[in-house]
Amino acid sequence: MPTTAPDVLTNIMCCLQLYNEEVLDLFDTTRDLETRKQKSNIKIHEDASGGIYTVGLTTRSVTSAAEMIQCLKLGALSRTTASTQMNVQSSRSHAIFTIHLCQVRVCSPENNNDNETDNRLANDSDINEFETLTAKFHFVDLAGSERLKRTGATGDRAKEGISINCGLLALGNVISALGDRSKRSSHVPYRDSKLTRLLQDSLGGNSQTVMIACISPSDRDFMETLNTLKYANRARNIKNKVVVNQDRASQQISALRTEIARLQMELMEYKTGKRMVGQDGLEGMNDLVHENSMLQTENSNLRLRVKAMQETIDHQRARLTQLLSDQANTALARAGEGSEEIGNMIQNYIKEIEELRDKLLESESMNENLRKNLSRASTRSSLYGTGSFSCALLAPEKEANDVIEMAKRDLEKLKKMEKKKKKRYV
Repeated sequence: MPTTAPDVLTNIMCCLQLYNEEVLDLFDTTRDLETRKQKSNIKIHEDASGGIYTVGLTTRSVTSAAEMIQCLKLGALSRTTASTQMNVQSSRSHAIFTIHLCQVRVCSPENNNDNETDNRLANDSDINEFETLTAKFHFVDLAGSERLKRTGATGDRAKEGISINCGLLALGNVISALGDRSKRSSHVPYRDSKLTRLLQDSLGGNSQTVMIACISPSDRDFMETLNTLKYANRARNIKNKVVVNQDRASQQISALRTEIARLQMELMEYKTGKRMVGQDGLEGMNDLVHENSMLQTENSNLRLRVKAMQETIDHQRARLTQLLSDQANTALARAGEGSEEIGNMIQNYIKEIEELRDKLLESESMNENLRKNLSRASTRSSLYGTGSFSCALLAPEKEANDVIEMAKRDLEKLKKMEKKKKKRYV
């Protein structure tokens, strides 16, 4: 038997910041702090499937969560920050931390393909089928929107604030266009900013978007808090249909498996006679199969009705037994011979009599059906059958009479015992 290969998971990440509409690499340690703020050669491209990727960024491969956190800390330390009147250490850029996941795993057989042919092919082949799954996570730290009057920014700080607000405005327009169904079919302004361009496939593509808003509890920041909540609330209206990212080979294998399962189902229907080809060459469903399905449905409905009727009969039988027992106890109480023990015994005997009466009715019905069937046979066979039926018919009646006689004897014994007890007390 071939051994199953373990799943292979590859993690590649990159970290960048958008400073004054320039994409800068935060993992690039060859450039100093001043040159990092200058123009870079990083380009943004779009592939044939609509995915966004960058050229010129430094990528790192990690194998554990600890290494991933270490890379995140390194990127955060390289980020551009400065002091304003509202924040001592204010972020002067939008940062994006991207993780690319690639998993190669063995294809698991589906339930609908579990047949003898697939098992034979799996045993005869030493080659496992693999599928490749990919995913991309964008962790975006947006710089807060700033009003120059409150921050008191001038010079480079004012220029950075204007660039930050432009990026947030472009992102808000994209979120509004994606959240409004009437506008989504029209133009979505992804190219108005490099921030929205980088997040194009994460906002309106095959992805899910989550926005976390950081607000201030201070009263003087009420307007900023309100605007931030309104901004984040618009992101809730984005509804994307997410599917698994598979490579073309895996998608083709999955499609072929589905097609094989469908053809096998059709072949089984032809073998069982469910499908048939008419004289005109057209396919159609067999009338017998259709009639059989209708009869099965009717049979199931009748079973439910019989079950409900049986519950009603049991309830009525219990009620009738209780009424007869109460009548017998009332009659004995008037005669001065009633007791709890006698009442329980009478109730048990009445219950047993009712059960025997039901069996008698059932046997009479069965005997009647058998008589009708045997009436079509020869005279000799019907005579033997009648004799046997008469014996079967008399057996339940005899059993019921024996139970009644036994009940009378037990009742007489109890009456004698009650009389003896009364004499002792006297």
